[in-house]
Amino acid sequence: MRKTSMTKVAAAAMAAAMMLTACGGGSAATATTAAPAADNGAATQTEAASTGATITDTDIVVAMGADIVTCDPANQNDTTSSVFMNHVYQTLMTINDDGELVGELAESWEISEDGMVYTFHLFENACFSNGDPVTAEDVKFTYERAMESAKTKSDVEAVDTIEVVDEHTVKINLKKPTAPFLGKTTDSGLNILSKKVVEAAGEAYGDVDTCVGSGPFVAKEWVPNDHYTLTRNENFWGEMPIATSIEVRVIPEGSARTIALEAGEVDIVWNVDAIDCVNVEANPDVALLSQPSSSIEYMGMNTSKEKFSDVRVRQAINMAIDQQVFIDTIVEGRGTPANSYINSMIPGWTDEVTAYEYNIEKAKELMAEAGYPDGFDCSIYVNGDNRTRSATIVQAQLKEIGINVEISTYEWGALLEILTAGDHELFFLGWSNGSFDADGSTFALFHSSNFGATGNRAWLDDEQVDSLIEQAQVETDHEKRMGLYKELQFRLKELAPWVPMYYKDDNVGVRADLKGFRLHKGASHYIGNAHYEE
Repeated sequence: MRKTSMTKVAAAAMAAAMMLTACGGGSAATATTAAPAADNGAATQTEAASTGATITDTDIVVAMGADIVTCDPANQNDTTSSVFMNHVYQTLMTINDDGELVGELAESWEISEDGMVYTFHLFENACFSNGDPVTAEDVKFTYERAMESAKTKSDVEAVDTIEVVDEHTVKINLKKPTAPFLGKTTDSGLNILSKKVVEAAGEAYGDVDTCVGSGPFVAKEWVPNDHYTLTRNENFWGEMPIATSIEVRVIPEGSARTIALEAGEVDIVWNVDAIDCVNVEANPDVALLSQPSSSIEYMGMNTSKEKFSDVRVRQAINMAIDQQVFIDTIVEGRGTPANSYINSMIPGWTDEVTAYEYNIEKAKELMAEAGYPDGFDCSIYVNGDNRTRSATIVQAQLKEIGINVEISTYEWGALLEILTAGDHELFFLGWSNGSFDADGSTFALFHSSNFGATGNRAWLDDEQVDSLIEQAQVETDHEKRMGLYKELQFRLKELAPWVPMYYKDDNVGVRADLKGFRLHKGASHYIGNAHYEE
């Protein structure tokens, strides 16, 4: 998360209740003012000094498996790029380390009794790294710009118009009551931009030397597919981070990231491959931080392609995949088989939906019924070591039903471009839902308005799926809303646009003596307070 020194609201349960009630047309408008922030568990400069410790090193080096795709929030919706965004920019609302929905740039907010109008009051001292104040006009500009981007339009799909009330007050009018809207404002694609800076940069905005945010760090340099460097924003309006610089190195090979950590070349490994976790746990110089993630790893099928347009083929592929092999070999037991299309940590997930039973003979029957008794040739697109390894397992398993799979491995940005173009057949991806609302696991991924870059890379087009998603967005009764998501998961299983593989753990490696770093429940870990002491 992006840690601010300013005030934050209370618990997620209260925020969720507020959202749902507000959309229900209650008897009065809902108003919320942020309460004093709870400590997020990371030591601050003051705390370190009070214990008598001396801070010795505040230049932090992080290893990640892939590079960012841009420095422009509106042109990304991937978790790798969001790490950069969450340190350089800020959103109206955010999810704190404990999974609570809290204010970030918004000091307070009100929701009209009909759930159609959200009014946000900005902190008056909030400013960008160039010293300019963050204004309501900047919020309006950011949201209207997001409406024009394929990668962020799903977050603002419900927005009708945006009004600037005064310099620090903005009113967002919705087309319809939308239960998950407040949570959507936390998405990294809606980080608030400086209208003046973006307009001055024009099409160049997104280059490292053009980006200006209100977050605790500023971008110093970016060497694509090698590293990027952030330095402390000396104009930061909130609590100043302890770290003075953050260098993020791109190290695609998992074992190389772990070796770099053990050798002291990096301080944090953002994503320790499961196969390396045992080594990290056994080394006293480093430590492994683990937690269940809110993500799902899946193999998708492009349903717009002839071979995969037949639901029987997609169901056969599901039956030919043995999930347990992936649990045992890819995540080394550090995860659970996915029974559904929503992660088990997300409200709305149900254990009543079950994964397809591994059944080669039944899969062959379905392939024959679909007109492919001898199978066919196809390709699968992946990135990184783990997904390449996963693809080789898929290759072997699908060969049992006559499907010959060619594996194509790309770097992260190139893979996303291919999947956006829609020329792919099979692909491996993961999806992390940091909003902890089931809409974040469904609308972008399966609604027919979101093909390609927005998230629906399976090109699924189903009226019932669209209808269930839309009904759930406006439903204000919690139980009824959860019931709609249950029905949606049964429908998605029937249509089988994916093979849901597994829900994995988040595994982060750190030097054993690193202070001030903790895991964020939604994997948006904040690096800004990481440091060493003596």
